[in-house]
Amino acid sequence: MATPGSHPADTPATPDANPQRAISARSSAGDVLLDYLTRQVAELRQQAPLVHKDAPDSVHQMRMAARRLRSALATGKKLFDDGAVEGIRAELKWLSGALGAARDPEVVNERLRALLAQEPPELVFAAAAERIDAELSSAAAAGRVAALEALDGGRYRRLLGSLDTLLAAAPLADRASAPAPKAMRKLLAKEKARVRGRVRALDEPAEEPVSRDVRLHEIRKAAKRVRYAAETARPVVGKKARRAEKAAHEIQAILGVHQDSVVARALLAELGSRALRSGENGFTYGRLHAAEEALARSAEADFFKAWKKFP
Repeated sequence: MATPGSHPADTPATPDANPQRAISARSSAGDVLLDYLTRQVAELRQQAPLVHKDAPDSVHQMRMAARRLRSALATGKKLFDDGAVEGIRAELKWLSGALGAARDPEVVNERLRALLAQEPPELVFAAAAERIDAELSSAAAAGRVAALEALDGGRYRRLLGSLDTLLAAAPLADRASAPAPKAMRKLLAKEKARVRGRVRALDEPAEEPVSRDVRLHEIRKAAKRVRYAAETARPVVGKKARRAEKAAHEIQAILGVHQDSVVARALLAELGSRALRSGENGFTYGRLHAAEEALARSAEADFFKAWKKFP
């Protein structure tokens, strides 16, 4: 593996690869979208060497840049020629997953440590607390190794090259030349309609069995799309975009608490099952599972309160 600071893929893009665009109400929709993408590619490159140095929050920030890029390409895909962005979106999903393998176990571990700290000491068995920490610390360490291997590999370098090509020679469709304010409002409205549809479908029957947890997670992902679409549109849409961004971010955060609970409960159930098979006491896992269920119910209630304010 290469040492930190020796990664050609992490060097800044040339000005020609990432041109800066002056954005105003007279800009085209294509220019607004490309400006947002340019800034996120720059953030991706900036965070990569920090990830190698294990700088605080760098994995999270790099993953956010990858997610913003992927979301913006989905929202604005019709501003590009047919099929121009699907491959890049797939590679950004891969990158986000590679980074998530390093971060997600840390998030769950912090969450469960906080819950353990709230438990009466006499109800926390040391073996359970140690096993939770060992399981998640091991997963985070393995995830970090995998993430660094991904950033040092050819697949990541090819992704950066594809992004630079997209920005330098954007295959824009005719509709990308439309005035930005109207076009970006339309794209934002489409994403808002998507999240409303998923909320309406929350209690509707489905052809295939879908758990409520999965449906809430889908609402969260749709809210993220609204948030990033609003970020993109903000320079030319203004206050309405800021309101949508704030409301979507709140929903995303609330349902993020819910999704973290889903992940934590699955782990606790697995650890409790292992404890039963090995003759250990699984009481602490059950206590934490019940606490997580309560947190999930509270998050869902908070979501419905926040949803009433969605613009």
